[in-house]
Amino acid sequence: MVTETLNGVTSTSTEGEEPAKTFTDDEAALYDRQIRLWGVDAQKRLNNSKILIIGMGGIGAEVAKNIILGGVKSVKLMDDSAVSELDASAQFLVSRDAVGQNRAEASLQRAKLLNPMVEVSAESGKVEDKPDEFFTQFTVICVSNCSKSQACRINRIARQNGVSFFASDIFGFVSFIFADLGEHHYQKELTPHGRGKVNLSPPTVLSKVAHFVPYQDILNIDWNLEDFAARVKKTQPGIFAIFVLLEFVERHNRKPHPDTRDADLKEILSIRDEYVEKNGLSKEKVDDSLFENVCGELGPVCAITGGQLAQEVVKAVSRKDDPLVNFFVFNPVAGTAHVENFV
Repeated sequence: MVTETLNGVTSTSTEGEEPAKTFTDDEAALYDRQIRLWGVDAQKRLNNSKILIIGMGGIGAEVAKNIILGGVKSVKLMDDSAVSELDASAQFLVSRDAVGQNRAEASLQRAKLLNPMVEVSAESGKVEDKPDEFFTQFTVICVSNCSKSQACRINRIARQNGVSFFASDIFGFVSFIFADLGEHHYQKELTPHGRGKVNLSPPTVLSKVAHFVPYQDILNIDWNLEDFAARVKKTQPGIFAIFVLLEFVERHNRKPHPDTRDADLKEILSIRDEYVEKNGLSKEKVDDSLFENVCGELGPVCAITGGQLAQEVVKAVSRKDDPLVNFFVFNPVAGTAHVENFV
C-alpha cells in the first residue's frame, strides 16, 4: 500500500537525518553522472550506506557489481559455500581456477577492482552462526541462497532495527525478488511537460510513504482465505512455483541440481501437490511445465534480476522514486516480469 501527499517544493531532501558527508574531488568526478541523475543528497546517502550481500551466486555477483560501481561506503560479501563448476555459468567475480575455494573470498579481488573508493570485504562464516547484532550494522541486507527459515530470521532482525531487507534467488529459468523496507519514506519528482516548448518550471515533488510486510507473511499465505482466493486467477503461476521451490530448499538445504535432476523433479512435484491441496489450488494453475528448467543459474536471468535488485537497493538508500512493492518474479520462457503487491 502506497500513500502520498503533494509537496510542491524542489528540494531533494527527505524525512530523516541528512547525511553530513562531503565529497572529495575524486568522488565528485567519479560520481558526477549519478549526482546529476538523482542529486547530491541521494548520492551522499549511497556513500554513507553499508550493504551486506548474502549468497555469492550469479545474482549476488550482479548486485555486488552494480552496488560497488554505484558508490556505497562498504559492501560485505558473505557465503559459506565453495565455488563449483556450476558457478561458471553466471558468477563472473570468481575465476575458473577458483573451484573449491570459498565463494565470498574468491569474489573479493575482482569486486575490489570495480571501485577502489568502496570498502569491500568477505565473510566466510555461516549465517546461522552469526548473532543478531551482526546484521544490525548494515543499511541494507540482500539475501540469496538461503533457506526460508534463515531468510525470515534475518528479515525479522532487519525489520526490528530499521534495516532494508531484500530476498532474491534463481532456479534455472525462474527468479524472484522480495522487498521489505518497513515504513519507507521517499520522494518522487514529476517533471513538467510542455507541448512544443521547453518548460522551465521547477519539478513537482511528491512526498510518499510505502508500507511493506515481513517475508514470513508472504511465505505463509493461506490461499483459502477469502481475500487471497479472490486474487488467485490474477496471480502469475510463477509465484506459486517460487513458493514450491523455496520449500524444496527448506527441506533439503540445497537447490535442485542438474546431477540429481530427475529425483529432484519428482520431489518438487510432490511438494507442489501438497501445496496446491493445502491451499485449494488446481494443478493446472501450478503446472508441471513450471518446473522443467529449475536447475542451475543462467547468466542472462541473473543479469536482469540482479540488475533490478541493485536498482531497488539504490532507491531504498537514496529514498528516490517508487520502490518495488513487494514481490517480483521473472520468467524468460513466458516472457514476463511480474510484480505482485501483497501488502
